[in-house]
Amino acid sequence: MLETNMGKIHALPGDGCRHYIFGRCLYQERLNPGYRRSYRCQVLNRWERAYDDFLNRADAMGVDQESVSGLWAIQFQRMAREAFHCRNHVFNHDDHRPPACRNEMDGLCVLGLPKCGGRCRHFEIDAAELEQEET
Repeated sequence: MLETNMGKIHALPGDGCRHYIFGRCLYQERLNPGYRRSYRCQVLNRWERAYDDFLNRADAMGVDQESVSGLWAIQFQRMAREAFHCRNHVFNHDDHRPPACRNEMDGLCVLGLPKCGGRCRHFEIDAAELEQEET
């Protein structure tokens, strides 16, 4: 870290940027949350589609609302035990909620995000890094 008369100079590449996460860039996702489905966890996408299909079938068959949640719980348990069919899935033993993947973060697949090039016009200093520098 260098100090000049003009202020502090912050180190690049991107690991000091507030959009940086594990070598990937969150800028586009933060700009338009949920816009790019390719950034979303594919396992969660499949489960959401399955849930929508389930609700449509339950509605078409006239299943009462009280029964729907119990039936879905059984269906979901079956789905969650199946293979994820995701090449990016890495089981996380510390995460006890599905899909328990090391690459999943808030419904996003970190590996689906664009790689951080290290320097870009969207670089913004990470507040946590700034705070750490001040101590």
